[in-house]
Amino acid sequence: MQVMSFVFSKCYVRIGRKNKMMYRMMKALLVFLLGVACLADLSAATYDARIGDGEILTPLPEASPRINGPALYGVRPGRKFLYRIPTQGERPMRFEVDDLPKGLQLDAEKGILTGVVPETKGSYAMTFRASNSHGTASKSFRLVVGDKIALTPPTGWNSWGAYMMMITDEKMRMTADLMVKHGLADVGFQYVSIDDCWMRIAPEIFAGKKKLDRHEGFDFAGMIGEVRDEDGNILTNDHFPDMEKMVDHIHGHGMKAGLYSSPGPQTCQMFAGSFGHELQDARQYAEWGFDLLKYDQCSAYKILDNIKKDPAFEMTDFWHPMSYALALQDRDILYNLCEYGDSDPWTWAPQLEIQTWRTGGDLNHNVKGYFDEAMLIAKDLREFSKPGQWNDPDFMYIHKIRSHRKMVAPAVEIPLDTNQRYQYVTLWSIVCAPFFFSCDMDEIDEFTWRLLGNADVMGINQDELGHVAEVVSETDKQVVMIKHLADGGRVLALFNRDAKEECELQFDAKWLGDADSSDVLDVWRQKRINSIKPGDRVLLSPNGIALFQFAKATAQSEE
Repeated sequence: MQVMSFVFSKCYVRIGRKNKMMYRMMKALLVFLLGVACLADLSAATYDARIGDGEILTPLPEASPRINGPALYGVRPGRKFLYRIPTQGERPMRFEVDDLPKGLQLDAEKGILTGVVPETKGSYAMTFRASNSHGTASKSFRLVVGDKIALTPPTGWNSWGAYMMMITDEKMRMTADLMVKHGLADVGFQYVSIDDCWMRIAPEIFAGKKKLDRHEGFDFAGMIGEVRDEDGNILTNDHFPDMEKMVDHIHGHGMKAGLYSSPGPQTCQMFAGSFGHELQDARQYAEWGFDLLKYDQCSAYKILDNIKKDPAFEMTDFWHPMSYALALQDRDILYNLCEYGDSDPWTWAPQLEIQTWRTGGDLNHNVKGYFDEAMLIAKDLREFSKPGQWNDPDFMYIHKIRSHRKMVAPAVEIPLDTNQRYQYVTLWSIVCAPFFFSCDMDEIDEFTWRLLGNADVMGINQDELGHVAEVVSETDKQVVMIKHLADGGRVLALFNRDAKEECELQFDAKWLGDADSSDVLDVWRQKRINSIKPGDRVLLSPNGIALFQFAKATAQSEE
């Protein structure tokens, strides 16, 4: 506005020296334009989305029931079934399900569904109901019985960043308990998964390996010995005395259990892998009750390099045995492929009924790379993410994790500030990444479980449309992304990538499209905003984030 005044004043002063009439006309025009500019400035609003150091944005849930989780769930015909109805609110609570399919049962106090899925393919519509002394809630839900599982990205916790080689039966049970205690199971986190180091290391492998710094000081007692019994069944080490009972404990909360193996003879940490025992191991996993397998390439590199010498070799041949073995079991076991994106798995994994695949290396080695990993999925790989198949940029390594360089050292805080942690979780939500996290659950703090416990952030990730957020505006310092929702609404995410300076981003009309700008939710703050319109500005912290959800425009709002 000041520039406009200066330019016009110069013009009409020069003109006025020669033509008084023109001078008056230019002066009147200037006054009019300045008035319009002032009115525009007054009508434009600035929304303060800055986040302070350590600031907790997500409010605690209300006492009345709120049913969360996806609107649909994919299962295969005739499989064993387990599902916790994720519901916030004060307990005790009473649950009901309208039109529950034959073969399934409801624990009315816990809100847990168990049983066997119908053999007939189709979409089974139900209504979940929850009530307590503060009110009632309901939610429509569809059980989609067919050939696909993971119709929305899988969600949960993995042990690797938290405990690495120190994982035990006790810590797995404790984690499941804490997921319930801190409300994470009630926003929709489903899996509690063991990573490497639950098996044994063969004596000859242990004797022949070099002593690594990351193992220095670790007590391998109870972890060295025959890796399989006389029938070829894989054996657990002493830290996991009874897998079935441990899984029962996790299932008792209505949560699912995951574990880990490798297609090679050993895992990354030299424990026993599944090479040559795929069918036998898959059967064992199912008998124990596991619901997910992370299958990690690691020591299989050498085997893979040799097999590749065959001119007839195809990458699918190497990963198919475990895919085939899992498909034969009496329960759905989600297949999480981990070969670091080496051979573009997004191009061939779906045909093997692999539900998720890693797109890059272990993120805990480079947690600061979270933004680039998410942008890879949003841009180059977006067409490969869809219901039943998801690009996986690795876990959200959040709060305290251990170093892969010295695994026995205490867990330490990740090198991300408060705003970056909000960016991290937001990105995993909007690009439809598997919503898994890893952190030391012994030391989980309120900031972290409140960060992860935002039901609407989870809901955006679990939206049934499965639309990966698109980048609609990008500079060196700012990124704007839009995610479309199944109900016709949309999500707008604004990112400041400048680590030192605040910034203001101005709303563009094309970002909002047909969304209702009078029905807006600040997702992180759970705060309703009366109106956001083109021209309004949002103020962001250094490394800041703002996340808004817009309802679909109604006929009245469009008018």
